[in-house]
Amino acid sequence: MVRNKALRIILAFLGIISVALGGIGVFLPVLPTTPFVLLAGLLFSFSSDRLGNWLEQNRILGPYLKHYRKGTGIPKKAKIKTLITLWTGLGITFYIVGKLPLIIMLTIIGTIVTIHIITIKPKQVTP
Repeated sequence: MVRNKALRIILAFLGIISVALGGIGVFLPVLPTTPFVLLAGLLFSFSSDRLGNWLEQNRILGPYLKHYRKGTGIPKKAKIKTLITLWTGLGITFYIVGKLPLIIMLTIIGTIVTIHIITIKPKQVTP
């Protein structure tokens, strides 16, 4: 924990912004959730035990930290939910935007993200 109170406030504020971006990323396919949640966890570890504990106990964002710390990768259920959300969001965006160059670009990005998510294999956790 940082001793300087002003710096702790700044770090906590940046952590809250990271949580907000990570939360938005749960629903917005083009915004990555995990990096923002991990950044928030790091910022809270330097600034606020209370916020850090809240993040770890959060039912939506907490599992991102837990899986990262345990090195267990992404569970199959989370992969399925992520891919459904990704492609639903992209489909809605395709319909709203309707511009072929943007649809092609987002399809390529979505495909790369899908391949990446599918190829992440959970590590075997030894008791």
